[in-house]
Amino acid sequence: MYSKQYISSVTAATFILVGCATQKVEYRTRPTWHNSMGGDLPNQSIQADGTIVKFASAKKPTSDAFDQYLATIKLAETDKVTGKTILHAVLPSHIFTQALTCLRDRDWELLFEQVTSESSKAYYDSLDDELATFTTFFEENRQDIAKTLQRMLRGSNSGDVQIVKDKDKFIYFFSERVRVDYVFNKVTLIQEGQFLKLHSIE
Repeated sequence: MYSKQYISSVTAATFILVGCATQKVEYRTRPTWHNSMGGDLPNQSIQADGTIVKFASAKKPTSDAFDQYLATIKLAETDKVTGKTILHAVLPSHIFTQALTCLRDRDWELLFEQVTSESSKAYYDSLDDELATFTTFFEENRQDIAKTLQRMLRGSNSGDVQIVKDKDKFIYFFSERVRVDYVFNKVTLIQEGQFLKLHSIE
């Protein structure tokens, strides 16, 4: 069973009386890796139930330290001996982007060798079908998987994309409101050492 420790934000809620109605306001602090992903992130959003969500960034020194760490990581490099591409992912956005690129290029070997988790690779290796099951799954579901990954990569300030941490796993899933629009509703990433890998798509 998945734990309910949400890593997407630290949230405090308050209720404000507006006329005769009660208005709920949540104050959330973004984790530093959200800020490191770049782009303009809104300071406020309104959820479907009318809740106003206001965001504050984490402390700048932590973000600077994380940015310095990211600068030391080569996300993609070529092995000088084999000529093969080596991928590293520190942020969830790295994994989603790498997987989407493999889907676009139909590069199932790179997806398997460099993006997929060790435990998932062990499972597919045990099938003894030369990765036919792995390749068939991604080939036949390519568009639906891409649709899910693109949505999760964009994230959401409305709560439509939720994140739960369960030990070394980061579980992304859609809310009930939008899950009907997607064939695949849950993606699990796993921490292997200092890097993230794609563990499962459901």
